This record gives sequence, structure tokens and C-alpha cells, in this order.
Amino acid sequence: MLKSSSPLKSFPNRGFGASGCLRSLPIFRSALDRMPTRCRPALFYETFYNLGSGSLVALFGLSLAALKADTIFSPTGTKEHLMFIAIMFGGSSLLSPLVGYVGKRVPMRLLIIYPNLIAACLMFGTGMLASATFFALIIGLAFVVQVFPRVAEMNMFRILYPPTHRGFAVGWVKAVASVSGLLVTVWGTLWFLWRPSLHYWVYWGVGLTLALSALSYARIPVRKKNEFEDTAAPPPHQAFAFGLRTFLSDRRFVLYQIGFWFAGFGNHMSHAYVAESLKEDVGASDWTVFWIVAVTPAVLISCSAPFWGRFLDRTNPMSGRAIFNFLQSLGYGFTFYGGWSHQVWPFVFGAILQGVSMAGAAINWLTGSMYFAKREHVSLYNSIHVGLTGLRGMLAPMAGVWIYGATVSLGPIQFPGLGWGPVLFALSAGLSLCGSIYMLWMSRWHPGSEESRGPSA
Repeated sequence: MLKSSSPLKSFPNRGFGASGCLRSLPIFRSALDRMPTRCRPALFYETFYNLGSGSLVALFGLSLAALKADTIFSPTGTKEHLMFIAIMFGGSSLLSPLVGYVGKRVPMRLLIIYPNLIAACLMFGTGMLASATFFALIIGLAFVVQVFPRVAEMNMFRILYPPTHRGFAVGWVKAVASVSGLLVTVWGTLWFLWRPSLHYWVYWGVGLTLALSALSYARIPVRKKNEFEDTAAPPPHQAFAFGLRTFLSDRRFVLYQIGFWFAGFGNHMSHAYVAESLKEDVGASDWTVFWIVAVTPAVLISCSAPFWGRFLDRTNPMSGRAIFNFLQSLGYGFTFYGGWSHQVWPFVFGAILQGVSMAGAAINWLTGSMYFAKREHVSLYNSIHVGLTGLRGMLAPMAGVWIYGATVSLGPIQFPGLGWGPVLFALSAGLSLCGSIYMLWMSRWHPGSEESRGPSA
């Protein structure tokens, strides 16, 4: 670790072992050369870190498809299992305010390293019981633990990269994460279909990758001083009250979060049930479910993430979000038509549009809050942003399963649902379109980012 009084060292020209070979790749070398010299070590090691983080995110789509596969679990997973994983994946973000609070006392980078090691250990528990419920529980816990690295990484972007290069840096590392996720998705799909009884080998491989990626992030050179440290931080209830007052006093950020709510709620409400609709409404094969739910979005995310990173460097987050919401609206429109007409091909078009949209939306989600935050409020704004995402991620899947199914079963408890089936996707398309129009309206007036105004008085 570097001393606080020392400038960050320049990136060495020579590498060692596999890292030196990878750094010599033209595309990797070009990405490093586009960054200021002091930022190159961070981009180098964070590239390897995102191999692990991307592989874990890929398990969301893979796990949804695996739960509905006829050959992996007997009986297969239900829509309630899909709901649980969706709630753990999105709803875990409700814990994000803890990251800002703990980060005042613990170096932010440690909130990335240690939770990844814990998630890696959880991955090795997936083969203990051949039960859909136990499987969903393990994967859900891993997603809950990941809320700490998710928010802490957003905070570290502000420290590691200047605003002029941040969009490119985030686009690059998320493209690497997408490629890693794509490889895991393709490998996992082929393995699940070939050796369904050994499906947990995929999760063991992801666990090993996560552990190595955490060690890679630990190599990033940062100053000894914790930029987020505040030893005089107030108790949690006072911090919450202060954060709420700060949030409500920033009209632009409040409006931005309202706009996020429309499409965000629509996406969380429907995403997990595409696999359910393919099986129940269309009668698709396991191969088709894996291809549409997991593989196709992963391919499109990997291909389009670098483009969206450069695009978001040149535009404000509201305009970018308007585009992503519109693409998402079209995607869910196709998905609705596929479920309603009992045809597979509209699901394919929906998956393509969703994949393109998700690549840019992920970068926008990671960096958008920093457009509004003063330097002293970066961690607070990111925590609020992720916390509101968690609220949507918890409530929307429950609303989705209630809208989709005629009955909802929670253990021994059953209660009636609306039974609207694929109409659920039409509702998500409508919400996404509303979000697009709202963000387009908001983008018509904005005074620029807080960073461009310089430090606050």
C-alpha cells in the first residue's frame, strides 16, 4: 500500500507471467494507453477483478434457467423459486446504506475484497443438496453478500478515475465482466445440458474465479488515507436522518430517482419470469430457455458495452437512460407478444433488445449518481441510489409473481394471484416507456454535473 504523501507510481512497462502476456494484447494495451498514466495500474488490476464479478452476475440468468430445466432439479423450480432469487439479486441492495456507514470506518477496498471471498465460499456449497430450494437459498445468499462490493466499487470509481475518463474505464471493465459472464454462460449452458447431475461444477468454477479476482483487486495501488473515513461519523439513525435530508434537498437527484423508478420497477417485475413463460406458455425446450434467458443477453451485453461506455462519456445520464428505457420497452413488448401468441421467435427479439439495453443501462446505473453528487456526498448518493434499487428489487418480483400466476405458494401458505400470465410483460413495457419519456423530459434542462462545477464551498 502506498504512503499518503507519495504520488501514485506509474505503471511498469514490464510484466510477469500471464499478466505480462495479457497486457501485451493489442486491445488491452490500447485500453491502458487511453488512460492517464496514474490510472493504468487501477484499470489493469480491476480488469482481472471483473473476470470474477462478471462470472457471478452471469449466474443470475443461468440459475433462473437451471431452476426451470427438466433434467437438473426434480421436481423443477417453481415461479416462487424464481421470485426468491430475483428478490435476493435486486432486493439485497436495500443493505447498501450499510456500505456508506461501514466505509467511514473500514477502507472501501476491503468491502470489495472480503465479501467476494465469502461469496466464493458459498459457491462451493451448491452441490451439498440436490434441492431447488437449497440451491435458490445458496445463490440468494451469494447475491446478498455482493451488495457490499457493488456499492463499494461504485465509490472507488470516483477515486481511481477522473471524470473525463471514467465512462471509458467503467465501460471497459464492464465489457470485460460481460465477456467473462458470456464465457461462463456458454460454458454453463453446455455443461448443464451435457452433465445436469454435475451442474454444481459451474458454481465451483465461479467460486474459484471470485477468490482470484478478490486477490487481484487487493493489488490496486491506492493511497494509505481512506478517502471515505470519518471517525466522528454519527450513529446509524442520525446518519439516516442526515442522508434523507440531503437527498430530499437535491431536487435534481430526487427527480432522477423518480425517473429510474418507472423502468426499474418494470424490469424487476418481469425479468425473472421470462423463463417461466417460456416453459408454461410456450412449452420451450431446456436448450431454448437457456439460449433466450442466459446466452443471448450475455452476447449482446458483451458486444455493446464498450460502445455505450464511450457514448455515456459524451452525454448526460438522463438522455442515456431515456434510450435504454425505450429499448427495454420494445424488448418486453416482444416478450409479451411471444407469451400471448405461444411463439418462441418474439422472445428471441425481446432478448436481443434487452441485451443491448442492459449493457448501457448497467454503466448508466453505476455512474449516473456521481453526476449529481458533490465529492463529500458520493458515498451517500450511491447508497441512496442502490438502496432505492433494492426497494424496487424486493417489491417488484413479488408484484410480478402475483400478476403472472393464478396462485402463489409460499411454503404451506397459498393465496390467489391475478393469473394474467404474459400480460405482465406488457405492463413492464408500458412502465419502461413512461420512464423513457420522463427521462427525455428531464434531459431538456440540466446545468451540468457537480464535478464540472469544481469543489463545493
